[in-house]
Amino acid sequence: MRKLISLTLILILGFSGFSFKDKTVLFYIGSQDKTENAAVSLCELDLATGQITLKEAFKTAPGPGYLSISPNKKNLYAVTSDNKISAYAIGTDHKLTYLNSQSSEGLNPCHVSVDPSGKMAFAANYTGGSFTAYTLAADGKVNPPTYTQQFTGTGPNVKRQEKAHAHFSSATPNGKYVYTVDLGTDRVMNYVVNPQTGALKQNPAQTAFNAKPGSGPRHFAISKSGKYMYLLNELDITLTACSINDAGVITQMATYQTVPADFKEPNTSAAVHIHPNGKFVYTSNRGHNSISAFQIKSDGTLEKVDEQTQAIKTPRDFNIDPTGKYMIVANQDKDNLVVYEINPKTGKLTFKHESISIKLPICVAFL
Repeated sequence: MRKLISLTLILILGFSGFSFKDKTVLFYIGSQDKTENAAVSLCELDLATGQITLKEAFKTAPGPGYLSISPNKKNLYAVTSDNKISAYAIGTDHKLTYLNSQSSEGLNPCHVSVDPSGKMAFAANYTGGSFTAYTLAADGKVNPPTYTQQFTGTGPNVKRQEKAHAHFSSATPNGKYVYTVDLGTDRVMNYVVNPQTGALKQNPAQTAFNAKPGSGPRHFAISKSGKYMYLLNELDITLTACSINDAGVITQMATYQTVPADFKEPNTSAAVHIHPNGKFVYTSNRGHNSISAFQIKSDGTLEKVDEQTQAIKTPRDFNIDPTGKYMIVANQDKDNLVVYEINPKTGKLTFKHESISIKLPICVAFL
């Protein structure tokens, strides 16, 4: 009898522990706020209800726009409008403690990422049109740059492609290659990287992938297998499915419209993310003010399965919680967050509610 009671208690406690662990998930919000009150906000998502609670705001340098969290969840990195990349320690209470900063080596850094090993960070400077790589110290501090490259050139869109505009940099899942998007010249730069030394060199197999002229590639998402890239093109409002071979070479497979063909109002694409289950990829559009959903087929090509617009206004960024249940949309022009529920089998979205107010939210980073 005692053994039965003990076993029952173990099962109850084990189940309770599992439920408690997965009851909520935390995330940080980056902001375009360039005032003295600029902050990175810590929020909590209730996985049972989809409700969001603002836990705390941590003051930073102006415009802590894009954020990236280290693989071990101990550090957060932000690019700011004073042209720096800053490192923060994430405490056991999830509070941020400033560690140090380095120059982004260019004007208006708009994106930062950390490689899979947690040993390097990469920054893209939009106005400066350049790319910078850094090694990261054991305590999470950012070391001086190990590599910088200034891009040059133009594209056919004279208003937006008058010069190079680096917009996004990220490593492949295996950490062997780093790709940097240049919206201004319609290219994705291709590098071989050594995270141990911080050394980068142009990939001899392909120095750059050339996107469609005038498409304005902005962001991309890579499948967990590393075999496929989904390249979001800001200017022609498309999503390009590409394959990636073992040498890191990017090859275009097919391109898809992200908004209805009859939509003729001004629009620019913004963010792209893959669902944690790897079966769907989502994009956001500013102007059409929508989220589009695509199913990923077995060969890496796509099929559009949904489109939602309710309560969405200038969705500069969005992200999906690690369990895959909810999508948080950051409404830059409404100063708030919106919650959608995701059907993991179909990829379709169901509007839940408009949530908390955050000033100029432009990045959602789950812990």
